[in-house]
Amino acid sequence: MEPVLVPSMDGFFLSCTLYRVERPKGLVQIIHGAAEHKGRYVEVARTLQQNGYCTLVSDQRGHGDSVDSRFVRGFMPSVAVLVEDQYRISCFLKDLYPGIPLHLLAHSLGSNIARLYLGSHDGEISSLVMTGCPFHVPGLVFAKLIVRMLMLLLTKHGYGFISSKLTTSASLKWVCSDPKVIEERRYDPYRKNYRYQLASILTIFDSVQKLHAWKLYTCTNPDLPILMITGSEDPISGGPAGLSDTKRSLRRIGYMHVQSKVFEGMRHEVLMELDKHKVFTLILTFLESSDKGRGS
Repeated sequence: MEPVLVPSMDGFFLSCTLYRVERPKGLVQIIHGAAEHKGRYVEVARTLQQNGYCTLVSDQRGHGDSVDSRFVRGFMPSVAVLVEDQYRISCFLKDLYPGIPLHLLAHSLGSNIARLYLGSHDGEISSLVMTGCPFHVPGLVFAKLIVRMLMLLLTKHGYGFISSKLTTSASLKWVCSDPKVIEERRYDPYRKNYRYQLASILTIFDSVQKLHAWKLYTCTNPDLPILMITGSEDPISGGPAGLSDTKRSLRRIGYMHVQSKVFEGMRHEVLMELDKHKVFTLILTFLESSDKGRGS
């Protein structure tokens, strides 16, 4: 584990952890979800490292240690900035290891960022794995309008009922079936007094709405292998209907190799579940097949 700071386009430094491999067979860039941080992905990152994949996990802006006076914890800028941050991280990794295939592994809100990343940068990666990926929700135009009205009243740094519901620890049972994980999240020091600001709620809604903004996607890499992994008890993925919508959306954009796997009994955070090693094995198998398919 090696701490690194990756500069983004505006000079902001993203706090990351790099799990180096001397001669990696692949690179993996992990994008975490809402109200999370890179420290929650140590086990999956180490597993990837032990299997030959140099892995980098970043704190998204307003999360973990990617904070400063402009981007305090709980404040996220626009979706475009978050996508650009991840592109800069991709460039950093590819500069470190030229010619080595890069894979994205994204969870929840991170999977929205990853899907929007495809709009301009799908040629940078060799595969995409998404866990707990949200489905498109109609009517978010009106939800965004309400948030904007609240921002006029409370400023963009204000807080509201919605933000406290999304980031407090009142009930986390839907997140994972492992009680230990729930307790760790409940008492995570990075979550202490943590609430998303209204601007961040707007960013989350915007990331979901843009999943169906077809004009944003050019699909220059239609053969990109994509794997979606969800738990059968995950409310964020929208059940079978939500998963089908996500697959249809990706295929409509032009991606021809979209797979999905539902793990029975698992909830939202499949990478943290009691049987998480089954998920790790599936991911490793998928990465290996993606590399072989591209002659790596």
